[in-house]
Amino acid sequence: MDKRLIESDKFSSIIPEIDKKAAKEKGPGRPPYWEMIFWWTRKPLISARAFIVASLLPENFDITEYKRIIRLNEDLPHKYQPITNGKFSNYTLLDPFAGFGSIPLEAKRLGLGKVIASELLPTAYVFLKAVLEYPKYGEKLLKDVEKYGKELIESIKEDVKELYQDNAGFVGTWEVKCPVCENYTPLVNQWWLLALKEGSNDDEEEEEEEVKSGAFRRLVYMEPIKEGNRIHIRVVDLNKELGVKKVRAKMAKDKVVIDGKEYRVPQGNVNAKSSSARCLYCNNVFPGKGEKWYVREAIKEWNSNYEKFLNGEITLEELWSSKARPRLLVKFKGESKDVVFEEITREDEKAFLSTFEKLREIDITKIPTEKATPYGTIVFSAWGIDRFYKLFNARQLLILARITEKLNQIRDKIEGDYEYKEVIMTYLAIAFLNHIRHNCMLTSIEPSRKIIREATGFRRFAFTWNWVEISPLANIIGSLPKSSEHIIEGLEYLIRTYSDSQVEVLQSDVNDLRLDPVDAIVTDPPYADDVPYPEVSDFYYVWLKRVFPLPYTTQWEEFVPRDIGVDEARKKAFGNGIGTYDYFRERLAKAFLNLSELLKSDGVLVTFYNHTSPEAWSSLLYAGWYYSKFRISTTHAITTEDETRITARGTISLDKSIVIVWRKRAEGTKHIQEVKKYTISSVSDWISANIKSLSLDTYIEVLGKVLSEFTKYEKLLGLKGEGIKAVEDLVSNHVFPTVVQSLIEGLSKGAGARIENPYSTFYVLVKALIPPSKTVRKLDKNALIFLNVSGNITKDNLLQNNIIKAEKDTIYLMEPENASDLNDKIQSFEMLDYVKSAISGSYNFSNPIQVLHYLEYIALKYPDKLQEEIIKLKEKTRFVDEALSIAKIFTKVLNEKDIEYEAACKIIGGCKEGIEKWVR
Repeated sequence: MDKRLIESDKFSSIIPEIDKKAAKEKGPGRPPYWEMIFWWTRKPLISARAFIVASLLPENFDITEYKRIIRLNEDLPHKYQPITNGKFSNYTLLDPFAGFGSIPLEAKRLGLGKVIASELLPTAYVFLKAVLEYPKYGEKLLKDVEKYGKELIESIKEDVKELYQDNAGFVGTWEVKCPVCENYTPLVNQWWLLALKEGSNDDEEEEEEEVKSGAFRRLVYMEPIKEGNRIHIRVVDLNKELGVKKVRAKMAKDKVVIDGKEYRVPQGNVNAKSSSARCLYCNNVFPGKGEKWYVREAIKEWNSNYEKFLNGEITLEELWSSKARPRLLVKFKGESKDVVFEEITREDEKAFLSTFEKLREIDITKIPTEKATPYGTIVFSAWGIDRFYKLFNARQLLILARITEKLNQIRDKIEGDYEYKEVIMTYLAIAFLNHIRHNCMLTSIEPSRKIIREATGFRRFAFTWNWVEISPLANIIGSLPKSSEHIIEGLEYLIRTYSDSQVEVLQSDVNDLRLDPVDAIVTDPPYADDVPYPEVSDFYYVWLKRVFPLPYTTQWEEFVPRDIGVDEARKKAFGNGIGTYDYFRERLAKAFLNLSELLKSDGVLVTFYNHTSPEAWSSLLYAGWYYSKFRISTTHAITTEDETRITARGTISLDKSIVIVWRKRAEGTKHIQEVKKYTISSVSDWISANIKSLSLDTYIEVLGKVLSEFTKYEKLLGLKGEGIKAVEDLVSNHVFPTVVQSLIEGLSKGAGARIENPYSTFYVLVKALIPPSKTVRKLDKNALIFLNVSGNITKDNLLQNNIIKAEKDTIYLMEPENASDLNDKIQSFEMLDYVKSAISGSYNFSNPIQVLHYLEYIALKYPDKLQEEIIKLKEKTRFVDEALSIAKIFTKVLNEKDIEYEAACKIIGGCKEGIEKWVR
């Protein structure tokens, strides 16, 4: 079987270039069509393009020409059509988990003969048609979507004026009746409205530090003032008060300092995570915790009464006497980030209350009365929000129901046949859905970026305080006009992706797919417990079905039993093991088996996998190798979820997607120890010859080489157990330890130094795989497994040997805290307990790392006494030689900014620079 470019070392060598462009695309360089609507875990287009092309071209294809084809030399390759000249017109590609369509879109742009995209869920299917199929109508489609979008906006102007007057929107929250003073107190988690730094944009992440300083475009916050039995909310706009456009300030969470004058910002009076809330009238702290927290029970009561009210069982007065109820805090006018906040008037409150009475007058089928998931997958269900309409206040429901009515009326006005009418309606409906995610009670105020954090800003929908309600016609992010603009910009982009490819979009369970064999399957399969797609996308579905004749009540009721995912809460609702790891594993295994049937004998299966847990890895190998007889030929690491957080946070985590290349088929039998011995020898030789520096990407590359050896055989003798037990044994006790042993063996060969102690191995690899941080390196729990050299070192072992320390859920490497000044470096070493003991003459070292740290301290503070100290230590501990070997390896692999680099160089008598490090 001929190898493909994707399986070659030369392709691996340009992964960092692809990764850099992918990371940029996930940040400010997003494709315009992504702004049409939010969908979870979308893959960068350059990643899809790069791996599709590499999976089709032969191994010996010229890498420079490959880069030209995918436009890798462009700043943002996705902006440009690939240069193919019909090269791929005879190939067929399938993506059976197509999501929002990144992979099939790029296959289409590449001009493949046929592109097949399949999805289980109706919502995803509708979106896929909009991305892949409907843009074929070209400029006529663009003009008509713009035309009918304007008609929709025009048709609701009177309704909007009646409900919103001249307001762009409101900020509201929940108010709860105090059980002590019996006043209704607003619960606000933070009082900031705007804290926009000069030059900030929507794509920038918030700063993590407690104190921010500089020039601010807007500084606005709220202040609660007690007036008798009423809490009045005052707006404090510092730009307005000071009469300046820009404010130079130092800002913390609860105060702002401007020209020496301090402005105190009130602290929030609610924290749901800790079940704490305080009355603003009497300072009473509300009782209870968790499910029995008074605030949670009060809001549950509101949601129960909301339903009774709409059913005509109670009056508006009785509804408004609930222990909790929605409350307006402030209103705003104007546009975008220049909005002006104003205080709420009595008239505003009366108008808001009147909308609840009006809601009872409309046709109940116009609003989403469908049941939300009763189990804990969706966070808001714990607050009594058991039907989707309870995510909206009455005014929101009135206007959204009116918009759906107008949408359905527009369908009759569209010129064209039935299919074309549905095409236009699809884009109008997507604009509507985008508005909904910005206009419900799951939104929240986002002071430092774009004002509104939309409902989908939290993966599983968080219950929020400080929600934002916007007028559908406001000139602000998420409004209908803004959403329509995103549709037009996205559609312009998609129309430019046209090619001669035949595109087929299917709504199908992957196990029901019956197709002619394809040349390549490139896909992003489910990651165990990552995103519960049927449940979360029901947020869209229940509104979408009011525009299109979709047959199912909800997606979660219909499709969860067929979904490939892990969520223990599902088991309670559906039984039969649905939602368990066992169920996920068997569904995934059957999917892989069917994909094997759909793939040509010499075809390539490429999967993006973004999950770090060993359980998920075991499930993947069980499905692909053990059950379906695929073998892994190689793996690569690529940024797909967001810009690399590993270096930013200094945490070792397999947070990138691992791209796995599978081939048919695994054959033969071999004993596990034979495979292990051969793999360590061959892979370590490759490492010593090729690796100039280590990184997380190196780990993934080595993992791929190890997996390719282990999965080459259909059966491995010597594994413990059968089925998933055998695979779990393979992953935890053979695969990960073999990766680590190969890395260490390769480093030892390359550096001419050997280390064998398992604690030394763990420490060296953590130091080598991630760059230095401002303090010490942080690890996630899975690193303890990935970097486990023997398969039996536990967290407790590492703690007892002072290799790591743990605080709650965070694990820290026990290294000297990073510093740049020599005196600070020396002080960092002196802070280590065992170094302190050695300085005082007590040499009780428990592993080579502790000896190394003491020698590094001597090398920095008393370099002329280093050799004397080494000789003395050899008489007191057996760990000296290994400590010296580690120092030698550190001179090869550590970043020069690492605190231990200079000390290690002194220990071995000097360092070479750059690539010369590796030339013996």
